[in-house]
Amino acid sequence: MKMVGSWRPELLIKYLAFLLMCFGMSGVSLYWFQRAEAAGVGIDSSTSLLLSNLIFLQLGMLGATWLLVRDHGLTWDQVFGFQFVAPGKILFQAFKVASFGFVVSCLLGMVVHQIFELLGRESSEQAIVELFVQNQGLGQRALICFTALLMAPLVEELLFRGVLYTVLLQYLTRPLALILSSLLFGLVHFHEIGLLPLSALALLLALSYEKSRNLWVPIFAHTFFNLINLGLLLWVPSLD
Repeated sequence: MKMVGSWRPELLIKYLAFLLMCFGMSGVSLYWFQRAEAAGVGIDSSTSLLLSNLIFLQLGMLGATWLLVRDHGLTWDQVFGFQFVAPGKILFQAFKVASFGFVVSCLLGMVVHQIFELLGRESSEQAIVELFVQNQGLGQRALICFTALLMAPLVEELLFRGVLYTVLLQYLTRPLALILSSLLFGLVHFHEIGLLPLSALALLLALSYEKSRNLWVPIFAHTFFNLINLGLLLWVPSLD
């Protein structure tokens, strides 16, 4: 895990600019995908959304993180503690975090859902969940699984735990860094009812990274968490 205080501000600004460019390119690509679909050519809107997210956001953010590490003259092991010397222990720790995080997020989700009902507000599923449920095609579901189980855990943990949390630790107290990085993780999923559950999950992931000093732990925990949810969508009729 990177030592607090060693991120260079000018390189962080470059990193942020690269991330913003990725978001912009994702929006532009999605616009042209939609134009092509309206003209009767190209791919459907669901697939275009998934591809735009994969190519320009996830792969783009992965590239931005690679540049950030390279420009600091460090290795990924030095920065993120990427060590896989005891895979059984890492996977077991990750599974414990994911299981506890799933229980906590479910309980908080039910509380938020009840509050929404009392306020007379409708709740909806996350966009990726709706895509998975509505699209029965093998290709689209395989793309969603690839994104949810491989790319999203890797990229989001690099960004939110590997970089953002450690950057905030340079300028804020530990509790504030934990809370702010977790809330930002919940906010970027753009899902009102999931804000609190996802923020709680993010807090657990940050604590697991801090304790293990190995980013593989929250990455695999994130994967296990998504795997549990996808499994429920496939096998529990009431969630279908």
